[in-house]
Amino acid sequence: MHTDEYEIALSREVDVCKGQVRKYQRLLAAMEARHGMTTTAFLDRTRQGGLPASPDLKGWHEGIEALQRWSEKRVEYERLLDVMKISAP
Repeated sequence: MHTDEYEIALSREVDVCKGQVRKYQRLLAAMEARHGMTTTAFLDRTRQGGLPASPDLKGWHEGIEALQRWSEKRVEYERLLDVMKISAP
């Protein structure tokens, strides 16, 4: 069953997710600039144990995880919204 309210709610959720994705993309870009390495390089060095533990680096790792979660949520809400638009009368 399709209603405008569902579509509006899903659109709002997509917008929230997009905002969070942008927020965490900015955070990762700032961390890359601050530490002079890409996020991929950071993850590689972390896996190899080549970085000391620090709150700043922990925040970088948490930002990576948050970006992934929000990106996945955004994709799921966009998929649901697309299905809803296709099935609309």
